[in-house]
Amino acid sequence: MKISRILLILFIAVTSYTSGFSSLFNPSEVSKDADKKDTVVKVKIINRADVIPAIVFPGITQADFNDAFNVLNECTVTEEPRFGFNFPFIAPGGHYGGCWWQLDAAVSLTATKWANQQFSENMLRGFIGVQKPDGRIPLYGYDKVPGFPECSSLPKLFSGGYQVLKQSRDKELVLTAYNCLKRYLDWWFSDVRKDSATGLITGVFEESFPPIEDRLKAVAQVDLNVEVADGCNKVSLLAKELGKDSDFKKYSALERDLKASINNYMWDDSAGAYYAYNIIEKKRDSKLVCYTFDPFRLGISPENRIQKLIKILTGDRYFNWSGNAITSVAKTDKSYNETTGTYNGAPAWSGDIWTLRNEAVIQGLEDIGRYDLAAYLSLKTVNLFNANYVEFIKPSDGSGHGEKRYAWSAAQYIKILVENIFGIDYNRFNHVITIRPNLPDALTGKSVSLEKLLLPDGNRLSLYLTKKEGSLNIKYNITGSNNDMNVRVVLPSNEDSGFKVINRQGKNLKFLKIKQKAATLYQVANGKRYMDDVRFIKTAAN
Repeated sequence: MKISRILLILFIAVTSYTSGFSSLFNPSEVSKDADKKDTVVKVKIINRADVIPAIVFPGITQADFNDAFNVLNECTVTEEPRFGFNFPFIAPGGHYGGCWWQLDAAVSLTATKWANQQFSENMLRGFIGVQKPDGRIPLYGYDKVPGFPECSSLPKLFSGGYQVLKQSRDKELVLTAYNCLKRYLDWWFSDVRKDSATGLITGVFEESFPPIEDRLKAVAQVDLNVEVADGCNKVSLLAKELGKDSDFKKYSALERDLKASINNYMWDDSAGAYYAYNIIEKKRDSKLVCYTFDPFRLGISPENRIQKLIKILTGDRYFNWSGNAITSVAKTDKSYNETTGTYNGAPAWSGDIWTLRNEAVIQGLEDIGRYDLAAYLSLKTVNLFNANYVEFIKPSDGSGHGEKRYAWSAAQYIKILVENIFGIDYNRFNHVITIRPNLPDALTGKSVSLEKLLLPDGNRLSLYLTKKEGSLNIKYNITGSNNDMNVRVVLPSNEDSGFKVINRQGKNLKFLKIKQKAATLYQVANGKRYMDDVRFIKTAAN
């Protein structure tokens, strides 16, 4: 049985989005529609004027950028009914109503943490509150999907939750959320979802995309297994931070074992791609879905397989790399379909472009050190979704379809710009702010900037980048009263030539040269130097 979210919204009571909590917003900043008889007041939790950074970027206006935050704010649910969720959250948007969905809210965390850390931490508290006794976190608030067995969701909560926790000063929350994520991970590895023979994790409905499986323990999908492996990675990192050595060893071992299972059962060497594995029939599926590239993440795929996958990724025959990319299913597959209009379930995931899929590939490309390809896809993705924060995009003409004001598209647009292109990372666990821009070749000769980005400690970061042929200039300024973070400035490179690093006065700076698979990272440790101008200049040889 195939089912779409359209059927599920029949079960969702549409809620009012008109009130909020005083601890989360400035009550003087509200939006009012004077043309309506009853004034509509919308609390500015995510899109206050003082939390949206100023951006200078080719093809993106400040109004475009602001509107991504506006979309998130429109999707914020602050009042009852909240379906067991005890804190405000980000709903999918539009006709999906005011119900929480694990995937949509978890993905949105990657952007809300750059506008309101407290709100993001409270969304995590909400997830802790709805967790079931067996550790499962439901798909959504109603927790009943007609025609499907009891299910969860593609578990992006591991990565989204970790990104919020590593920015948090609340040690109690880190511990409580760790226990929640650990129990959730244990649920995936229980007999409910894990196949003992292969070690793979099986999924139903929206535990994978396309969401087509309605049988328990029948199919192990690539995207689901990679997300669970990432869950092992994130939980083990949290265990290490909390000094829980036995947990660190346990989840690190589970990560290694699951990676091995993915490589043993999902890889088809003759096709040079990863496929879902049918547990019952003991064979791989034949549908070439773009989650075939998900094993780039965490370096799951060995080097000899990476090269085959890169050839498929960058060949226009399959995923439209040179055009509007990337198609969610290969153009050569018999299931390929370009949906227009309303979301229609699996067909919309069988060709159309989604930020959910592109962002996963971007992250994977960075994990294998292919920053050049990651930069290319990052720019292509933000250009496609800029001022077009739709549910999905039709590849043949770039038009937007599905929900027109869709939360996770807006969130991942913000995330890709801030973290993958401008390259900003804030980590309280090691007290490091990393500035690692990754500008595509298309921005050569351009200057871009992101000013007054709100950091979770209340400080502000302004970043100015100029890319020229053979050089990258990185100027930054961090203002505010908190000074317990160290700064690293990094240039990732896939070029054969090397780089020297100088300051504004032309003085050579010390740097580390770090090899990361296909890339070389040139890293300057700047300590508590909160203002600097660092220049990376190409030299003749690496």
